[in-house]
Amino acid sequence: MGVVNKLLGQELLRLRLERGLSLRKLARQLGMTAHSGMVDYERGIRIPPPDLMSTYVQVLRPDGNYLKQLYDAAMADRAQQRVLTSLQAETPLGAADLEWVARQYMEQIAALNGVVRALEELTSKLCAIIT
Repeated sequence: MGVVNKLLGQELLRLRLERGLSLRKLARQLGMTAHSGMVDYERGIRIPPPDLMSTYVQVLRPDGNYLKQLYDAAMADRAQQRVLTSLQAETPLGAADLEWVARQYMEQIAALNGVVRALEELTSKLCAIIT
């Protein structure tokens, strides 16, 4: 469990409490049948999948971009951890080599995240035009 995951969880908890929602009520608004997974999100143990995170944003209506920034950072951190774990398991590289490869992957992930954000914005604009 990374620091960023914990910050994301704390922000989800803060927003839920600020809105006066119980876990069960928020679960219903998110379209979930149970609230048990949400506890893991608020503790920073797990990161919500992208579709659920979008619904969180719609329901909790956070001010500004802080929640999205935390989510992006948590996803990037998880990706970096997975890359490092994978590389360590497959290749007996030195620590400096692993850091360089991880940076390369993170740059690629950041670029892809930028493309995803642009596509999400375009989709939103297209939906607004259609409806």
